[in-house]
Amino acid sequence: MKDFRANYFKKGQVKIQQMAFVLVAIMIFFAIVALFYITIRSGSLRQDVETIRDEEAKELVRMASSWPELSWKDCSACVDMDKTLILKESENYEDFWDVPFLQIERIYPVPEKGECTRQNYPDCSTITLIKEEGFIARTSFVALCRYDEGIKCELGKIHLGFRSAE
Repeated sequence: MKDFRANYFKKGQVKIQQMAFVLVAIMIFFAIVALFYITIRSGSLRQDVETIRDEEAKELVRMASSWPELSWKDCSACVDMDKTLILKESENYEDFWDVPFLQIERIYPVPEKGECTRQNYPDCSTITLIKEEGFIARTSFVALCRYDEGIKCELGKIHLGFRSAE
């Protein structure tokens, strides 16, 4: 009778061990699936962050022409070139904007190439207010207005740089 009981208990122990191994295998399987899901989701999350930052950057560029420091008094989407040139020379606004790049470019009528200074203004093409390294630039079209024997408006672009999300 002892032999029968010992055999019975051995079979029970083997079944318990089998069930424990199956439970461990199932837990390992679910852990691998969870790691795989988290990896895919975090990659998607980075892409979502970049997409949102890009949309915010585009919206900020569109709104940049209405900043009081740049805007023309009677037009909400116009940049005052005279103000912008004065801002470029002012040291008070060096750290005012938290962007690595800000540039106004004249497109039409086709200007002479070159950076604007008081000596060559308005016969120039760009006014660079801020220029640092390591940025992603976004652009929007704006009207560039100035006083020149009356009000004169031209077509231009505003370039705004943003730091990447890394």
